[in-house]
Amino acid sequence: MIKPLLLGVIVVLGSLAIAGVPAERKIAATISIDSGKQYQSMRGWEATIDLLDEDRRDMFLLAREEVFRRAVSEVGINRVRLEVRSGAESRSKNWLRYEAGEFPYDEWRRLRYITVNDNDDPREIDWAGFDFSELDRMIEEQVLPMRKALAARGEKLFINLCYVAFAKGLAGGAYIHDDPEEYAELVLATYLHIQKKYEFAPDSWEVILEPDLVPQWTPRLVGEAIVAAARRLEEHGFTPHFVAPSVTDAGNAARFIDGMAKVKGAMDHVVELSYHRYRRATHANVKAIASLGAKYELPTSMLELWFGRARAEVLFEDLTVGGASAFQGRTLIGLFDLRRTEKGEVRVSLRQDVRKNLQIFKYVRMGAVRIGATSNAQEAALPVAFRNADGGIVVAVLASAPGDFVFEGLNPGRYEVSYAGQSRSVRSPELLTVSEDGRAEYSMPEAGVFTFAAVKSPSNRAQ
Repeated sequence: MIKPLLLGVIVVLGSLAIAGVPAERKIAATISIDSGKQYQSMRGWEATIDLLDEDRRDMFLLAREEVFRRAVSEVGINRVRLEVRSGAESRSKNWLRYEAGEFPYDEWRRLRYITVNDNDDPREIDWAGFDFSELDRMIEEQVLPMRKALAARGEKLFINLCYVAFAKGLAGGAYIHDDPEEYAELVLATYLHIQKKYEFAPDSWEVILEPDLVPQWTPRLVGEAIVAAARRLEEHGFTPHFVAPSVTDAGNAARFIDGMAKVKGAMDHVVELSYHRYRRATHANVKAIASLGAKYELPTSMLELWFGRARAEVLFEDLTVGGASAFQGRTLIGLFDLRRTEKGEVRVSLRQDVRKNLQIFKYVRMGAVRIGATSNAQEAALPVAFRNADGGIVVAVLASAPGDFVFEGLNPGRYEVSYAGQSRSVRSPELLTVSEDGRAEYSMPEAGVFTFAAVKSPSNRAQ
C-alpha cells in the first residue's frame, strides 16, 4: 500500500511509465540507508577545460554563457582540470602564432609539447623563456566565468592544474622535464604566473597526465618530480597538493602508486590517487585502487573517461567499489551537444550520459560524505547515498527496470524527487515528506537513475 503522503509524487512520476513493459521485468526492492557508516568525502565533479578547433569554437563563443550557467546549476560541475602543456617552457610562442593565423590548428597540435629550456639553471627563472598565453586564454575564457558562477551560489570552484606532456616522438623537438629540477621550475613558474596575474593559486597540481603513455615518466620519476616540486613551492609560500598518477590504464595504477611511494617524501604531498578508465578498468582493478587508497590513507579519484563512456554504471562503480572522491566524464564543453539551427543560432543540449550522472552531481556537493546504502536486489537496483555538509541526505538508485521501492533509514524531512530515464528527465513538482519512522515508497516508471535529495524549504531547492 502506498502511503497517502507520497501519492502526489507517485501519481506525477508513475503516470509517465513506459507502456508495454513486461510485468515480469519490474523490480521490487528495499533500500536501506545507514548514516552510521561513512566512506569517502567528496572532492568535486570535474570537467576539463578545452580550447576547441575553429569550427566548434565559433559555436562555443555564441553559447558560452548558457554552457557555464547550465554546467554549474544544472549539471553540478564544481571542479575543473586546467591544463598546462610542457611546451609552455619555450620561446617559440607557438600558441600566439597559431592565434595570429601563421599556421593551422593541426600544426599547433604537433608543436605544443616541444620544450626549450629557459636557461641552464633550474633555480633561476628566465621569464622570457616561458609562454603562458594558452593557459591565460583558458583561465580568462572559461575558468574565471566558472569561478564567478559558483561564487554566485556560495560555492568555490576547485581548480586542478594538470601538467600534460605527450612527449613521445616529438618532431624535431626536445624534452627537458624528465629532469625533476627542471620540472619543478615549470611548476613554480606556473604558480607564480597565475598568482601574479589572476590572484589565486590552484587547489591541486596533477603531476602528469597519463604517464604510462609517456616513456620518460617512470613511477620513480613521478615520485622524484613530486619531491622536487613540493620543495620549490614551499620555498615560495605555496602549500603543495599533488594528484597522481593519473594512468590511462587502470591496471597500471598499482605499479605507479607503489613505485612513486618508494621515493622518500613523495607521498607526504599527495592528496589524491588518481586513475583513468580507458584500459583494464575491471571490477577487480577498480577495487584494487580503493585498497591502495586505504593502504596509503588517501582518497582516490577517477579523472577521465571521455566520449560518452562514463555512463551511470561507471559512476556508481567508481563511487562504491573504487571509493572515488572525484569523477570526470567529459570536458566542460563536451557536457553538451552544440548544434547550429537553420537560423544560425546554437542549440545546447545535455549529453545522454550527463543527464543520468547529474542525478548525483547536482545534489551531492563538495565535502559531502558517502554513507551506507544497500539493496536487497543489488544487481537490479544499486543505491548510493551521501550526507551533504548541511546535513541533508541524498540517495540515488541505478535501476535496471521500472519498479516499486521501499526506503528505510532516511532522515525525516522533505525531499526533492527526480529521475533520468532513457530519453527524458523528470523532476516532481511536489516534495516528498518522510515521517519520523524514516520510511518512504516510490515507483520508478522506467529504467534509469532516480534521486531523493533533502531540502530545507521549497525556496532552497537546487535550481
